[in-house]
Amino acid sequence: MGRRVDHARLKDFEEVHKACAKVITTGQLSSVIDAAIRQFGFRWFALVHDGHLYKQRPEQLMITNYPASWVDEVISDRLYMHDPVHIASARSAFGLCWERIADVIAPTRRQLSVLTRGRDHGLVSGFTIPFRIPGERGAFFTVARKRDRPFSNVEMMTAQLVAGVAFQRGRELVGGIEVTIPSVSLSPRQVQCLELIAEGKTDWEIGTILGLSQNTIHEYIEEARRRYQVKTRSQLVLAAARDGKISFNHIK
Repeated sequence: MGRRVDHARLKDFEEVHKACAKVITTGQLSSVIDAAIRQFGFRWFALVHDGHLYKQRPEQLMITNYPASWVDEVISDRLYMHDPVHIASARSAFGLCWERIADVIAPTRRQLSVLTRGRDHGLVSGFTIPFRIPGERGAFFTVARKRDRPFSNVEMMTAQLVAGVAFQRGRELVGGIEVTIPSVSLSPRQVQCLELIAEGKTDWEIGTILGLSQNTIHEYIEEARRRYQVKTRSQLVLAAARDGKISFNHIK
C-alpha cells in the first residue's frame, strides 16, 4: 500500500466487521455495507453472484445500492451478460480498476456500451473484486463513484477488506448456513516473513533482516501461500491479517 493505514481506519473496519456479523437479513447487510463504503469515500456498491440475475432465487446473492433505474436496466436488458467489468475482473486475482479493463481484455462495442450506460447513471469509476469458490457460482463485489479518478492503493485495499467481510456474511445469509474458515498453521519464521512483506520488504531485504538466504525466504513465503491456497502475495497478506496471524498495523 502507498502509505500506512491509520489506526482510525482500522478501527472503522473492525466496527464494520462486527456490524456485518450481527445482521440477520440481506436488507440489513445492505444497510451496513452502504454506510461503510460511504464512510470510506465510495458512493455505490454491488455484491452479486455471477449468472442470470433475472432468474431471482432465494439463494441468489444480489445486494446493492446502485440506482434502481440502473438495476432495472441491467436486468431487463440482460446487460450483465455483456458486462466487461465482470469479464475482465474475473481474470484478476486481486481486483480490477475499471480504467484497466482494456489492459485485460479487448472489449467489444457492445461491452463498451454497457460502461457508457452505467456512466449515465452515475457509475463513473469503480473497482471490482472477484470471488471464486470451487463448486459454487462466482461472485463479484464492486465499489464505484461519480468522479472519474483512479483508485489509490489504500482505496483498493480498503475495498478488499470490506468485500471479504460482506461476501462471507452475504454467502452465509443466502445459503442459510454459517461458513467457518479453518485456521491455517504458520511457523514463527513464516509469520515474520509475512509481516515484513506487508511492510513492503523484498525477499532480499527480508533475508538480510532475518539472516537467511533469499531462497529460504522465498520457500517460507511460497509454503504459506500454498497453505492459504491463494495466488498472490497481496492475497496472502490479507488472508493472514484476517486470520489474526499478523496485525493490520504492519500493512503499508
